[in-house]
Amino acid sequence: MAEIGRSGRDSPKNAGAPRFVRAAVRKLRARTKDWSPDKDKEYHDGLFGRQEFNPFSFAYPGYITIRRFADLASPFLKDIRSVLDLGCGPAEITCEMARRLPDVNFLGVDHSAAGIERAKHNAASLGLANISFQVARIEDCHPDRPFDLVTMFDAFHHLVDPKGFVRHMGEAISRFLLVEPRGDWKSSWRKDLDLDWLLLELDKIGYRLALSTGEMSPARPYTGETPQPRTGAPVEHRYTLEDFRKMFAGFGLRVRGTVSGLEVYPRDSENPSPSRIRFWELAYRILAEVDDQLRDRRIDLLAKHWVIYAEKGLPEETIAVPEALPRAIEADAVQGAHDAQYLNYEGPTKVGPGQEFRAKVIVRNRSFRAWSSCRPDAPDYLSYHWLDRWGSVVVWDGERTPLPRDIGPGEEAEVLSRIKAPPNSGKYTLAIELLQEGSSWSSDTGVPWLAVSFRIRKAEKS
Repeated sequence: MAEIGRSGRDSPKNAGAPRFVRAAVRKLRARTKDWSPDKDKEYHDGLFGRQEFNPFSFAYPGYITIRRFADLASPFLKDIRSVLDLGCGPAEITCEMARRLPDVNFLGVDHSAAGIERAKHNAASLGLANISFQVARIEDCHPDRPFDLVTMFDAFHHLVDPKGFVRHMGEAISRFLLVEPRGDWKSSWRKDLDLDWLLLELDKIGYRLALSTGEMSPARPYTGETPQPRTGAPVEHRYTLEDFRKMFAGFGLRVRGTVSGLEVYPRDSENPSPSRIRFWELAYRILAEVDDQLRDRRIDLLAKHWVIYAEKGLPEETIAVPEALPRAIEADAVQGAHDAQYLNYEGPTKVGPGQEFRAKVIVRNRSFRAWSSCRPDAPDYLSYHWLDRWGSVVVWDGERTPLPRDIGPGEEAEVLSRIKAPPNSGKYTLAIELLQEGSSWSSDTGVPWLAVSFRIRKAEKS
């Protein structure tokens, strides 16, 4: 595991800006977002309350991340007897570790009652007797008994005052284990090594194999959830190694990178065929091998997630984040069912609130199937989303525009798309993409949408 000490520095490319500039940027992000701890709780209650899947099987592709994070955390729990997991949500990773380590006692804490309710269900489904849960804000958590280790999986970046949190929690607990996104000086997420495409490409093979062998029908209905607008989404700061060193002053750090924290999962995952499940398990094994190869080559800190272990009294050593790798050579991807390329946008970039307009978009079919808006079971349309200046969804389900004709593999067509602007003025991104109604948006399978910068003018006063 890579190490960083008090004299460690990030690479010049990641150092970015003076401390006062970093602080100003982060304060600006927090102030311009419609966020509060209560809204964050409301958002996560809605998110966790809708989960009905079994997370402890490769029939759920998210188990790749759950299992890999538990793999990477487990070596630090060898001499541990009690773990306080903060921001546990539905506690999928916590339960996975508790299943592996029956002699270790776990307490999961989260401010979302829905998340804790789901966590209890997950623990009961595994028959775990060494884990309990509590509803509480993690900033207000004051353990009433000693713990050997604090763990936080993708939760530390939600803290409003992380340095103060480490200071008061460190008075009672001397060891922390975090899995966090890799950040830059602007608090953005750095993704020099992002291999989410691996799962999506393997799933294309599994999906096409299932179609070819009759395991599933080409007109399968989509039974998942439609993403909802993220009103009041939390401020999620991303941190550099230098940031973590300062927040954990007095601790020695050990850091390892991992490519296994997946953001994008295959669509239609609720009832996968046996062959798709086997391909997801294969993706887990490949990602584990890639993590080890990157570590052996000492470039794992370029991965988009870090495993960070902090312990008081641990000897300090120094390491710099390696320079970014050369850009990968572009190569043809495995053809999927929803692969699209957007070649041109011809239309306005400034309109009034709620205004309806049209724009010409040239689309190319790079998939293995023909697109048709006349298909009765799952027609294809061109549609769009509206995102605010921070990337949060304002409008998800845009107007549907039928394709002018059937578009076969490799063919192009010009589509005159119908679009309606959002009701409020400001800076937005218009995200245009193909949709197979009842099945999938192209972006759900990893295909980038066509992003157009937009300004919605203020309504004129009468």
